Amino acid sequence: MMSEFHYSYFRSEWQLRAGVLVWQIVSPILIIFGTTGNVISIKILSQRKFNRWASSIYLIGLAVADMCVLYVGLLRQWVKYTFDIDIRSLHPVICRTHWWLMYSCADIPVWILTAITIERLVSTLCPYKSKRICTKNKAKITLAVIVLVALLVNSHLVYGFGGIEIPNGNGTMYIPCAPRTEAYEHFFAKVWTWIDLCKFSLIPFAILSIGNACIIFKLVASRRKVRTSVRPLSTASTTVATSNKASNMTILLLSLNFIFIISTSPVCIYFIGESYWIPTDLPLKIRQQDPWWAFVNMLMFSNNSANFVLYCLTGSRFRESVKDLFKCEAGVFAVATGNTMNRSAGI
Repeated sequence: MMSEFHYSYFRSEWQLRAGVLVWQIVSPILIIFGTTGNVISIKILSQRKFNRWASSIYLIGLAVADMCVLYVGLLRQWVKYTFDIDIRSLHPVICRTHWWLMYSCADIPVWILTAITIERLVSTLCPYKSKRICTKNKAKITLAVIVLVALLVNSHLVYGFGGIEIPNGNGTMYIPCAPRTEAYEHFFAKVWTWIDLCKFSLIPFAILSIGNACIIFKLVASRRKVRTSVRPLSTASTTVATSNKASNMTILLLSLNFIFIISTSPVCIYFIGESYWIPTDLPLKIRQQDPWWAFVNMLMFSNNSANFVLYCLTGSRFRESVKDLFKCEAGVFAVATGNTMNRSAGI
């Protein structure tokens, strides 16, 4: 750690060490927790009582996309900080492919969440037409379009990054993964960060905010109308039940959107300000040990790990299904254990 002492004007030695420890300790926790939660979410949302709605198709897609982010992005970082092995440095093709997949995987959950909001907005504003407009097949097509567009928009990373040789004294030094030209390096640092901020945060945030505001306004107006109108008891009960289901979905959407904004905005801000408030003479290895860099990334990746918790907190039916799932698994385990003991006793 002697080299960090020369950069104490940036961060102290213990601060840099703390940044590394955050990557080493928190990363596997998020990966394990996120994988477990997303797998359970997929299993439950695939049940017949949930997969009747287009929203469930989107939520299943969101869980799959979140796991892709954890394994494409966070797993690589954990391996790098723990074992000092960066898969991007293994081969230029791996370098380009990983950059491309990382940005694409990061965009997909954001726009799936946006699609869910639009779907719920249509269901709220046009309840009678929503069954025709918001179908499971159209949800699957929308997911495919989101994936395809994300791959296309970020495809420039495939040819923008790769192995380069730079002058080093009387010879040259080979860097296996870096911007291939100075023009692309400038584009990536000064232009692409703003484009990424718009497509990853600002534009989705605007759509989510407008969509949720319209949904909330419509639900409040509908509840007032129900309270002031005189209807037969059976009809009123049905209307209230439908309104409660819509309210639960609205609470879930608001929770997902709030967590998304809180967890992803800091990393976008960090990327934009990096070239302005991080000293340019710092080696890359020292910049990557910055504890603030670790913090904003852990916050971002927590968004891909926490949706299961939100489902449990906001959905009573989802909670009951989780309980039933664990009861079923516990029962199967008990039966299997009993059979094993009986066979052992017979022997």
